[in-house]
Amino acid sequence: MNRNKLIDVAIYIGLIVVFLVPRLAGIGSFVTLDEPSWLSQGANFYYALGQREFENTVYEYQPAVTTMSIISLGMLLYFPEYRGFGQGYLDYEKGRLDPFMIQHGKDPLMLLIYSRVIQVFVLLVLCLTLYFLLQKFLPKPVAVFALVFAMFDPFYLSQHRLMDHEGMVSLFVLISLISFALYLFKEHKFAFLILSGVAGGFAQLSKSSAVAMLAAMGVMLLWRMIQDREQGWVKVFIDGLRSFGIWFAILLVTYFVFWPGMWVAPGKMLYTVYGNAFSYAFQGARLKVTEELDVAQFSLNTRLGDIWEVFKILLYRTTPWTWLGVLLGFALPFTRDSEHAPRNKLFFTLLLTNGIAFVLLIGIAQGRNSPHYILSSYLSFNLLAGLGWFHAAEWLVKRIPSIRQTGQVVLLSVVMLAQTGSALMNYPYYFTYRNPILAAAGWYREFPHFPYCEGLELAAQYLAELPDAKNTTVFAYYSRGCVSYYYPGPTISYRPYYSDGDHTEDLLNNLRASEYLVVYYANQGQLAHHLNFVNAMAKAEPFHVIWLNGYEYVRIYKVDDLQPEIFEALAHLK
Repeated sequence: MNRNKLIDVAIYIGLIVVFLVPRLAGIGSFVTLDEPSWLSQGANFYYALGQREFENTVYEYQPAVTTMSIISLGMLLYFPEYRGFGQGYLDYEKGRLDPFMIQHGKDPLMLLIYSRVIQVFVLLVLCLTLYFLLQKFLPKPVAVFALVFAMFDPFYLSQHRLMDHEGMVSLFVLISLISFALYLFKEHKFAFLILSGVAGGFAQLSKSSAVAMLAAMGVMLLWRMIQDREQGWVKVFIDGLRSFGIWFAILLVTYFVFWPGMWVAPGKMLYTVYGNAFSYAFQGARLKVTEELDVAQFSLNTRLGDIWEVFKILLYRTTPWTWLGVLLGFALPFTRDSEHAPRNKLFFTLLLTNGIAFVLLIGIAQGRNSPHYILSSYLSFNLLAGLGWFHAAEWLVKRIPSIRQTGQVVLLSVVMLAQTGSALMNYPYYFTYRNPILAAAGWYREFPHFPYCEGLELAAQYLAELPDAKNTTVFAYYSRGCVSYYYPGPTISYRPYYSDGDHTEDLLNNLRASEYLVVYYANQGQLAHHLNFVNAMAKAEPFHVIWLNGYEYVRIYKVDDLQPEIFEALAHLK
């Protein structure tokens, strides 16, 4: 094996190790709010496949086919007989899966761990594919640095450990865009166009919001047309239209082939997904709430303040090293080196467009906007930041010869250590990272921004160490998975996020039937009804408190110690 091949092998091995270690470490150490629901959806998907009832492989406003397929594989490895009990489709909103699994001697947490590990390896393959494409454009050291820098963004890294769609969406989108760029601008090989279309199809099979990638696709096609304008505008327009048409056809074939529901009920699949997506985006709720698509009621959040709120989240959850790197990346289009200038301009435009497109899409859509909805923006901006840092280091070496190559390596090493340290200091969650500049400025000072059930497993583990835990009932906010997977005794959930109506009587009955009450204090800044509950408990003395990153996250109360006035206050809760 020659030296170049040895270097390539070493790079791939290094990328594998660097990618896997922070993602697999403590993979089952906590559970987030949405993951138990996705396990239920994946179990239903697996059951539908087992019964050959492919028309039931649909969720709601997003296909989520990739996510549910991964959970199905986890179910096949851990609980294959699930499809043969004849239990039908368990309601994912009512937590029917967990007791069913426990009844048959299976641990839902193990299913989650299986699914998370499978997803991490899927993401690894996608990451290596992205590197393969990047090094077709960029020198290998540049491609490695930019990719590793992006992979250690704290918030981006955190989402790779969670069972949801966003990590796959972000990588599928970038693979599709860069493959398309290779086809248009560098190696006019049909294989890259096929790869781009397939990746675009899987991005759409993961989540409908991947449609935002069309902005960068359009920019690249326009760029190609301008470059070839001497051939005549009509010809270059037809060529661009042909390339896009082939790409879109491959995307549609992928969408159809890899979603069993499309084989038997394409109309139902498309209406359920895109009907709910349009209702969610334009009417602020899904079809089960709005009941129908009413074009007269369509509206978007066109206020700049709504878009700024989404961008604020991006700023708050990215590091100062990413900020500075993006600013340095703005120098890329002005590269004087004739060899590197075209690729630098292309990557700057592609990554900036894609990052902005996802922010705008989520910013103008109605409904709940979680921080991970713009994960593709995190990847795009961090890749741009990595390129910006490398370009700046090269510029310094050329302008200050005394620095030499060693100085460039030292500078880039310091930047990479700062980026990785920002993530690893927030293990095991990673997504609890706060930009220190904005934190010092008072952003989200009172409560953590968008707590995602982190800390609840610590409360469960604390209670599990108390005497007779197996026979002691815990009444908890978000108990499903977040508490129940780590507590050996019975748990009861208070006010799940999907419920409505007056639940005061159930609240009091469940409280009296429990020994401990767990209040997710961190979430009161997010949900009004939870704030009312916290206020009603204000006069009670907690039995134990969980703190994380300077915030009070969880309060644990002994029910027997609660005074009558607390029950009276809860009885009047709205």
